Amino acid sequence: MTRYSHIDLTQYASNAMQHCGMRAEHADQVAARLVDAELLGHRSHGLWLLATYLERLQARQIATEGEIRVLSDTDSAFSWHANRLPGAWVMHRAIEDVIERTQTRAVVVATIAECSHIGCLQSYLLPLVERNLFVTLSATNAGVASVAPFGGMDPVLTTNPIAYGIPTRKEPILIDQCTSLGSNTFFAAYAARGETLPDTWLLDADGHPTDDPSVLAAKPPGTVLPLGGIDFGYKGFGLGLAVEALTLALPGSGRRTKPDKFGQGVFLQVLNPRLLGGLDAFLDETTWLADACHASRVRDGLPPVRLPGERALATRRDQLRDGITLADDVIDRMKTWSEKLDLPMPASAAHTDI
Repeated sequence: MTRYSHIDLTQYASNAMQHCGMRAEHADQVAARLVDAELLGHRSHGLWLLATYLERLQARQIATEGEIRVLSDTDSAFSWHANRLPGAWVMHRAIEDVIERTQTRAVVVATIAECSHIGCLQSYLLPLVERNLFVTLSATNAGVASVAPFGGMDPVLTTNPIAYGIPTRKEPILIDQCTSLGSNTFFAAYAARGETLPDTWLLDADGHPTDDPSVLAAKPPGTVLPLGGIDFGYKGFGLGLAVEALTLALPGSGRRTKPDKFGQGVFLQVLNPRLLGGLDAFLDETTWLADACHASRVRDGLPPVRLPGERALATRRDQLRDGITLADDVIDRMKTWSEKLDLPMPASAAHTDI
């Protein structure tokens, strides 16, 4: 399979967005997050999204000018209105601020209203867990309704991901999952390829379970089932409501005003174990927990227990060393925009220094 240097892909993505009007400092951060999603193996939030971002830039749905507006700023918390500025750049700024504050504060909370799409949540955990900080991160889009409340058929919520970064003395535990059975971009990618889903993870407009992702774009639309599916979806529904409160109600910009689909709300909470029960005690506990999970017996023929984030981190290491493999549909989308922008495609890793 053809492999590409992560450095070349990052530069390509940044150049493409700059061609469409994004400032270089913004484009570099957005490109880095897209490529990091590829490195971690999260294809639906990787370079497949680049074409979507370029379309939104040309339609002025991502702001290329303007500044972050500070809504409030206290000793251990701040709230911003991002005015549709690029989500990855806004997140980079927020994480830098949070890291500085956690040096002297046990808990720091940040909320962001109306930034553009931030992408793969798991990618943002890494610079925080590397500093032995415990992270909760969630984001959602008030202008997208794709998930019905449990027992209902009309979309009210969306797929509402939530992520946790838990440091240990070994590899961190990196949890990143939707409160539904899949993300909107996951289902959109299946629909774009004309493929059916692995199982009946959706409801059509009449409330019948289906594996056809095209129902989400139908008129009237189908819906994504909450985590737990038909039988136990009340669990995911409850978590989804909590995410809505954290990411939309706390920043103060949610669904009641019926916004368009191009702004996101973000909730970020970072805890410094050193200033709570002590870092050594925290790491002793989390490392014991990880080791105990790994030591758990498994049924015959099944692989060993894998903690959240292990496969992603292993994939990231491999692709940093050997180059990134891109899916055919991603390459096709990149080629289309390369022709539009007169921008050369990145060379394969065989012709570059990874």
